[in-house]
Amino acid sequence: MGHSRLGMKVAPFVLMLVFLAGTYFAVDGPYILRQALGFYRTVVLARDIDTLRERKDLDRETEELFDRVEEIRRFAVEELGLEPSGNFTRYTEVERDHLATVVSVARDDRMHRGTWSYPVVGDLFYRGYYNTAHAVSTARELRARGHDVLIRQVDAFSSLGYFSDPVYSFMKDYDDYRLANLIIHEEVHANVWIDGKNAYNEEIATFVGDEGAALFVREKYGAESEEYEAVAQGREDRRTYRAWLDQVYYALTDAYRILETREERLNAKERIFAEAREKLKDNYDDMFETDRYRGAAEQPLNNARVDAGYHYGGDLSLYYGLYDELGYDLPKMVELIRRTRLRPDAPREFLVAQVEKERATSSDSGPTESHSSGLGREQQAEHIPDVFSDS
Repeated sequence: MGHSRLGMKVAPFVLMLVFLAGTYFAVDGPYILRQALGFYRTVVLARDIDTLRERKDLDRETEELFDRVEEIRRFAVEELGLEPSGNFTRYTEVERDHLATVVSVARDDRMHRGTWSYPVVGDLFYRGYYNTAHAVSTARELRARGHDVLIRQVDAFSSLGYFSDPVYSFMKDYDDYRLANLIIHEEVHANVWIDGKNAYNEEIATFVGDEGAALFVREKYGAESEEYEAVAQGREDRRTYRAWLDQVYYALTDAYRILETREERLNAKERIFAEAREKLKDNYDDMFETDRYRGAAEQPLNNARVDAGYHYGGDLSLYYGLYDELGYDLPKMVELIRRTRLRPDAPREFLVAQVEKERATSSDSGPTESHSSGLGREQQAEHIPDVFSDS
């Protein structure tokens, strides 16, 4: 069984390599082929979890991880209404605490993100590397050209259904909320991915991941449990931090739009960053419930960091507003989000229309049971091909 499943995975990978070879000169061939090899080692060669469970030498910690993953996958399907996928049914040992390193870039005097073009998925706002040294080299080159750069570590990539995304060994250290958030987030991507709508894809995955993971912890441990209380505090602090970062984003955007010269824009950027750090540092205890973000005021700020924070998990007010209109019925919200695949040209507008239709048809039905955890943006990107090529 294990051998035949591996063969089923290797065959499409070989076809992918053939396709990549054909795009060698058109789309950063050396980079694509390096990442394909990393993908092959971590994803294609991942081992079937059911087969691993039969091994007598399987350690208890790994077995417990498999149990937790299966529990979350079942919850995502049975309680949230996500379509089942083959994700997280295989396992890969990784000798570090993350999967890959990602580079994002923006102009240093404008809130303009850079993009990279890829086969199949099109343009994305980041460059992923399995080798951290390669990521650092790319970041160094981009900085030398005068751009703002962000390097961050990620614990998963979605293959969007082309392959089964595996469980990684470093996830043994994740608590239930973090593990559930990651799995549900990636399962949303497997259910709904709209080409050319990267911000929307991340918004819905972040919203459902956050709310679904919190609901999972509440149902598993109880609303009065220490585990759920920690989740609630952490989520409130995350929202506070996102709101702080949003304010920085809006201030920068306004300044860049009004100011005419590059020198004026750069001076305004430094002033806005200094004021934001001071606000965070002086008011931290009034703003936050935990110490998670206490060191954030000391972290370097630039346009790439602010932009990434804004677009990947920033303002989710549209979704929480719709969630409220649905009576905090998370499965219903998931159902309506999944329907937006029908309108890839305007998914947010279609979602709003679906919620309004749902409210109209259910207004005479009386209150329904809540499945709550208790607790829009597309920016024109700037694509500068000579900046984003890799040697």
